[in-house]
Amino acid sequence: MSTERTIEEPSYLEYKGKYKGLFSWIFSTDHKRIALLYLFSILLFFVVGATLGVLMKFELIAPGKTIMDAQAYNAFFTLHGIVMIFAVVIPGLPAVFGNFLLPIMIGAKDVSFPKLNLMSWYLYVIGVSLVLVSQFAGQEPPDTGWTFYAPYSFRTAGNMLPAVFGAFVLGFSSILTGLNFLVTIHRMRAPGMTWLKMPLFPWTLYATGWVQLLATPIVGITLLMVVAERTLHIGFFDPTLGGDPILYQHLFWTYSHPAVYIMILPAMGAISEIISTFSHKTIFGYNFMVASTLAIAFVGYFVWGHHMFTSGMSGTALYTFSLLTFLVAIPSAIKVFNWISTMHKGSIDLQTPFFWSMAFVFLFMIGGFSGLILGSLQLMCIYITHILSFLISISLYSEEQDSPFLEQCITGIRRLPEKCTIRDGPILA
Repeated sequence: MSTERTIEEPSYLEYKGKYKGLFSWIFSTDHKRIALLYLFSILLFFVVGATLGVLMKFELIAPGKTIMDAQAYNAFFTLHGIVMIFAVVIPGLPAVFGNFLLPIMIGAKDVSFPKLNLMSWYLYVIGVSLVLVSQFAGQEPPDTGWTFYAPYSFRTAGNMLPAVFGAFVLGFSSILTGLNFLVTIHRMRAPGMTWLKMPLFPWTLYATGWVQLLATPIVGITLLMVVAERTLHIGFFDPTLGGDPILYQHLFWTYSHPAVYIMILPAMGAISEIISTFSHKTIFGYNFMVASTLAIAFVGYFVWGHHMFTSGMSGTALYTFSLLTFLVAIPSAIKVFNWISTMHKGSIDLQTPFFWSMAFVFLFMIGGFSGLILGSLQLMCIYITHILSFLISISLYSEEQDSPFLEQCITGIRRLPEKCTIRDGPILA
């Protein structure tokens, strides 16, 4: 005769472990608590970034000086961009919802490396703190914009080193999170959960983890090269020393375009789960959804050149990047088709999450169709520059507004058009 025992795990909100109070949170290795630590931190930094954005908008109410001078505007623009991109949008979905839901959805008790998971949050807070400190330490705050474009980034009198190093530390946090997710998915899936039985949200976190692991070190090394250029005058990017400023753009966008998929892939996975749930149907074309997820992550590594169509690349490079930009739209279109097909003849439950999902699909389609124009050489080269308001609008529709029900705080992010930085101060890249 066998007896069954039911062991109830303590709630993550009540379990305190070795420490009490606040320390029970900041020293906890529970994946749910770490997810909430990320959430609270991201909300706090979002308020900082949004406040800077509002102040910039007030400055732009009328021509000429309104509430700040040109140098302060450029400094606010830089901090706003770094906080919103590196501290809010990129870690928002994987670090919060990935940490909270991934172990639950694959039947694991926690992530593979709980202490490393906590360390990634520490690095995240340290990185953002360094960026914020850079605004007050030194003679002048950073004023390069969030891209740190060379050669201005190592020639400006702004206090660049803390800001650049802070972004570098944020990159380490992202790498550790991606590594943790990859090992967790590979080694801690429940018995019987084969690869093609895994839910789609963990699949998108898996693809995101590879992007974090392989692409983020590139921007980390690039930022260290900027530090070396500024302090040691080596000549990586300085044309007066034989360097190439365009090399910086290649290295920066080699990471920064794949980073788009760190933002959007987890949202796609969550939308797939929600549409399936509220349509009371299994997802249409599961295998194609998995393949499209991996295809987006893979092809996304090779399309960075469409940010640089007017930078003087060869004709072969222009045609190649244009073709790849069109190709990456195919797996995205597969996802939209499968979402709509899942709803077809489904018993749809019209609840609030479903409405948010419909808004996601609509906004993503606008951003996707606009992205096709981004891949067209003739149309993009007609524009005065390759980073005008049109490109910014694509990012708004396809990234910052595409996960509103998941993380409504992110929907308020706006990247201001680059022309806004052309004031009495330097023209930022």
